[in-house]
Amino acid sequence: MSIESLFYQVISPGRRFYHVPLYLLLRSVSLFYGLAQRLRVACYRLKILPTRKLEKRVISVGNLTLGGTGKTPTVVCIAETLKRYGYRPAVLSRGYGGESPLAVNVVSDGKEVLLSPAEAGDEPVMMARRLEGVPVLTAKSRFASGRFAIDNLDADVLILDDGYQHLPLHRDLNILLCDHQDPFGNGYIFPAGELREPLEEIERADVICLTRYRPSVNNGLIAHNPKQVPVIATQLRPLDLIHPPTGQVTPLAELQGRRVGLFCGIGNPADFKASLEALGAEVVAKFAFPDHYAYRDEDLKEIETRARENGAEWLVTTEKDAVKFFDHAFGLPWRVLRVSLEVVEGAEDWLRLIVPESVDERVGGAGAGT
Repeated sequence: MSIESLFYQVISPGRRFYHVPLYLLLRSVSLFYGLAQRLRVACYRLKILPTRKLEKRVISVGNLTLGGTGKTPTVVCIAETLKRYGYRPAVLSRGYGGESPLAVNVVSDGKEVLLSPAEAGDEPVMMARRLEGVPVLTAKSRFASGRFAIDNLDADVLILDDGYQHLPLHRDLNILLCDHQDPFGNGYIFPAGELREPLEEIERADVICLTRYRPSVNNGLIAHNPKQVPVIATQLRPLDLIHPPTGQVTPLAELQGRRVGLFCGIGNPADFKASLEALGAEVVAKFAFPDHYAYRDEDLKEIETRARENGAEWLVTTEKDAVKFFDHAFGLPWRVLRVSLEVVEGAEDWLRLIVPESVDERVGGAGAGT
């Protein structure tokens, strides 16, 4: 059993009785962790710790919880929207899992991808491959990478990926993502729960973006909106299938009735499986790895062997996973399911927040949907 699996078993309300002592220990630790988080935020609010400001607009995308809530598709959507309206955005990421020792790493200069997932992290490389004409940078200091993007890559809007807790940099628009179906986990702060910081820090948000939105779900999330900021509802929509080595695009209709083996290392593997089944695929083999998993050749061989044994015609994975084995020679045909963010409620508010009034003037007041 992995540490991640054990963690979720222990913090679950349905935990086994023998997990209770460990859970009580984690609850004790979480009290101190929550206190440290409150103290940190207070130091920034009181200007004991400095927050620096860049002269260009900064849009931050982040969440209050561990794991995936759709940050990467949201960043991609924002970058594509800004680019469509004449802006020159750049994406600033922390580069989780990247091993480059440089202070600022240019994953993409907007023309070509310059770094590997091992150097920059899987999500920055995925965004670099997806976003044509948009620079992607990683750095521990997002002020430093923002400064570099402005001075060297002509960026005029900076998108801060996973930036809700990155208080050293001022942001002009603070977007908080909440998983509509499971917004706060068990409601406790790490390590007793999935919250990165206390729930009251929702008040830093300028807009709340609900991901995995389902109209039928009523979880009281709106009660945690103290400033009554705009609430946007979004869903991930399958876009197409692509074969990364060749760039060949396959229509989604090709999944209808096809036997597939899926594999992924993402926050919500069940959603990925549900998406394929909704498109008509028959999932005959499933391989779920921990988030950000570094695939080995033996893993890929084992996936293919077991998928064949179960009668799979195709292997299907996600964009985030595929950047790690872009050139791997699978014996079975393999495809990547690409998705896009769709705003299903609050599209006008979303566009107004992302695109400033000056852009509307620049394009003659033209509007656009998302």
